[in-house]
Amino acid sequence: MAFEIFKQQFGDLTEYVVQESTTGNRFVVVPELGGVVRQLSLRKGLTLFSVLKTPPTPETLKHDTESASELLFPFASRIPEGKYRFLGKDYQLAKNEKNGLNAIHGLVRKQHFHLEEQLAHADHASIKLSYLIDAPEGYPFQVLFSIRYTLHSDGRFVVSFEALNEGSEPCPAMFGWHPYFRLGNEDVEAWKIIIPSDQIVTFDSNQIPTGVAHFHIDKPALLHRKVFDNCFIVKSNGPFATTELMSENQDVTLSVTQETGEGKFNHLVVYTPPERDCIAIEALTANVDSFNTGDGLYILPGGGMFKGEIVVKLT
Repeated sequence: MAFEIFKQQFGDLTEYVVQESTTGNRFVVVPELGGVVRQLSLRKGLTLFSVLKTPPTPETLKHDTESASELLFPFASRIPEGKYRFLGKDYQLAKNEKNGLNAIHGLVRKQHFHLEEQLAHADHASIKLSYLIDAPEGYPFQVLFSIRYTLHSDGRFVVSFEALNEGSEPCPAMFGWHPYFRLGNEDVEAWKIIIPSDQIVTFDSNQIPTGVAHFHIDKPALLHRKVFDNCFIVKSNGPFATTELMSENQDVTLSVTQETGEGKFNHLVVYTPPERDCIAIEALTANVDSFNTGDGLYILPGGGMFKGEIVVKLT
């Protein structure tokens, strides 16, 4: 196995490519645009699958409003009207959703990340990026957020995050990753999915949680004519839970495995966009609007660390 890391231009953006020469497995990351993974290619047999759908040009990537492959920190999904209360104090975040109603998807999207480290070994290669959240509007805390992307010789792609509270006061935190997955040229109708949950979060008309309901679906379930824009409470019998996306026609399964347990990824969003050519499988460390409800919210103490990982693989 031979791993290499090099940088190249994508329009006026600089991106880093990590690849393994024998298999062709590779990922491409853009530090200056929120540290997004722009491309992830993984091999199954004779076929190299490009498994992420992201905007195809530098300009469309810059102006993407669908959060393709974006890192969501210190909150994911919506906070109604951008308002939350934490430890007896009220805070107002910028209302950055398209309709101007809510705060959505955190404070690190499209920010310029710093390249901390790039490592190439015989059996894996990785890139580590970081961004300092320095008391922006509505979040008066200093948190060093970092992300490490690692490609292993067995085909595993690992997303590992860390958040270090550099202040002395506690702060609220949650993390989510927002990838849109695809399998070859098929659309959603042809795929099956296994969702590791039997509880679904109920939403109001503003996509804010109102409670929890029982959820039952075949395992695996055919996605034909099924529409998802839902958050689930993950069910796990161990330290991990896996969502599986399957194409029987192509004899390939994409697995998204998330750490579970205290302070880990105990929630999951599944979303089928109207185009029906991809599906979002988003591991979350807390429920939607956890800044207000506390449901899964991580209280990051002064000087404390918050971390977890997600693993993507083809079989």
